[in-house]
Amino acid sequence: PKKEDENWKFRTFIKGYENTEKLDSIVHRLNNEISSKIDCTTCANCCKEIHPTFTQKDITKIANHFEVTPSQFIDQYLVTDVFGDDFFPNESPCPFLKNNTCSIYDVQPDSCRSYPHLHKDDFAYRMMGLIANYEVCPIIFNVFERLKKELRKVRA
Repeated sequence: PKKEDENWKFRTFIKGYENTEKLDSIVHRLNNEISSKIDCTTCANCCKEIHPTFTQKDITKIANHFEVTPSQFIDQYLVTDVFGDDFFPNESPCPFLKNNTCSIYDVQPDSCRSYPHLHKDDFAYRMMGLIANYEVCPIIFNVFERLKKELRKVRA
């Protein structure tokens, strides 16, 4: 709870941070430093705990990989959200996780390929999702903690 409270306070601080380009630059640098030292295959928490979105493009690409129709792929592996707009794996951990690695890595969904999304701009506007994944992903955890320290130095 203490870290959770701290993270929500940090979110409030980040929301008020005026130089978003500088913030993104710091996050990108930290992400590059930290992600280069972490082997995701020793963790795979994202595949075990998060349900990535599969776009129609992803579905077509992966269905082709399995030599099935997109409808067959959806029926076998995916469910939709309550609005029927987005597709997610029908089980957890992800049905494509084998021995802590992605068995469809070459054709994995864009949302998986992009995770943990720290290379993207607009960090300040994605804080809710990042806080939700703070305990899931060691990269997010370490970037957050380093960012807190760096921004404290700037404010001091």
